[in-house]
Amino acid sequence: MAKQFTVIVPLYNVAAYLARCLASLQAQTYTDFNVWLIDDGSTDNSAALAKTWVQKDQRFHLYQQPANRGVSAARNVGLRQAQGDYVCFVDGDDWCEPTYLASFAEQMARPQADMALCGYYTDWPSLKVLLGSTTQKVLTQPAMLAAVLKPSGDVRGFLWNKCYRLAVIRRFRLQFDEKITLLEDQLFNVAYVLQTQCFYYAATPQYHYLTRKDSAIHKWSPQKLTAELQALNQIQQLLNQHPELQFSELLAQRRQQARQNLTTHLHQVARK
Repeated sequence: MAKQFTVIVPLYNVAAYLARCLASLQAQTYTDFNVWLIDDGSTDNSAALAKTWVQKDQRFHLYQQPANRGVSAARNVGLRQAQGDYVCFVDGDDWCEPTYLASFAEQMARPQADMALCGYYTDWPSLKVLLGSTTQKVLTQPAMLAAVLKPSGDVRGFLWNKCYRLAVIRRFRLQFDEKITLLEDQLFNVAYVLQTQCFYYAATPQYHYLTRKDSAIHKWSPQKLTAELQALNQIQQLLNQHPELQFSELLAQRRQQARQNLTTHLHQVARK
């Protein structure tokens, strides 16, 4: 019997990109899936566009938040709606290769698989960069945590290059911390990995991550330092429950780098 995916797509003012995203999901070669579109109080045409997809494909479903509550709250709504075996997260301004879900299904069928990962492209307006190693690999829990926590590399703390077992999420009541506004995906991944053991990575790029200059995540502000440090402290608290895992130095380096970035930015502002 085929395993079923739930794909969670939070939406906030992504009308200009949504058709490409949802068309890429509709075109998946692996067809046993449901898509939950969680509109987070968009002020553009995102919800109306989402409704047209719901009307023409019964696998697509729409939940409209009455007000903007943030991406973590939207993803938690999606998790509450999720059913089947596997969960994936796709951003509404990104898009997937037709074999995105099929690749995950193949890996998750391997012995003791707790998570599947794929390579991906970073799509700039005029440039496409492949991020992914050239080989398949199996990661242990310590190796996976290191890959998630590093601020660079082909794994990192992203959600969309990973596939999760819904049973694990439900068993350990995992959800997104709605008070965290930055690195919330990394925090969720650390919580998931701490409850699991075996992770399969296939290097073939299956996802296109669009880097938008107007995206809030790419706009620097002093508040981002506070948010980043808050998330890193939350991650440290999770890891403190597992003293056998030695990541305090890495997290300390990341906190130091965040503070250095603030100092550098303030100096740049002062020179203007």
